[in-house]
Amino acid sequence: MTNFNLWELFMKGGAFMYPLLFLSILSLIIILERIIYFAMRTYRFSQTLDGEVSEKSNNPLQRVIFFYKSDLTKGEEHCLNVSTREAARQLRHHERGLKLLATIGAISPLIGLLGTVWGMVKAFAKMASMGESVSPADFADGIWTGLLTTVAGLLVAIPAVTASRIFESKVDRLNHDFNELFSHLKERHFPSKN
Repeated sequence: MTNFNLWELFMKGGAFMYPLLFLSILSLIIILERIIYFAMRTYRFSQTLDGEVSEKSNNPLQRVIFFYKSDLTKGEEHCLNVSTREAARQLRHHERGLKLLATIGAISPLIGLLGTVWGMVKAFAKMASMGESVSPADFADGIWTGLLTTVAGLLVAIPAVTASRIFESKVDRLNHDFNELFSHLKERHFPSKN
């Protein structure tokens, strides 16, 4: 087997490798930004209800409590409205970039497959132009080149999809915590009168 360096493999893959390179860089930027974003926040539900709350807290649950308690005299509906808006704002911040990351994970294998099909088209065109003097090596070269784009597409898609699912599960957990928090806040500040 011939040894190739990464640059030679990239060049052998053809024009479809460039969009895959762009998508891989974009995916890496989003993943790193989201890792930093989630790492800079705390999500301790147990310490949230009884601790000090601040509008500037790095705990999104505490921020929601701050808005809920901002003016308890205006009643339950007002408190729920302002805290629900803050919860929605927090969820939007946490979801930033995740749809793009999922899209990268979905289209990268398709671009790779398109590159493979294009490589086979070129291989068959080469075979047709050579007439009777076609060797298996002529055909294999076109397919080998095309398959490189499929490999590249999968190498871009797998981390993108994996990271997207991990971050989405964190957002889902936060959404669940918000719902539980609203229930606790209502019981604590506006108990039902039976």
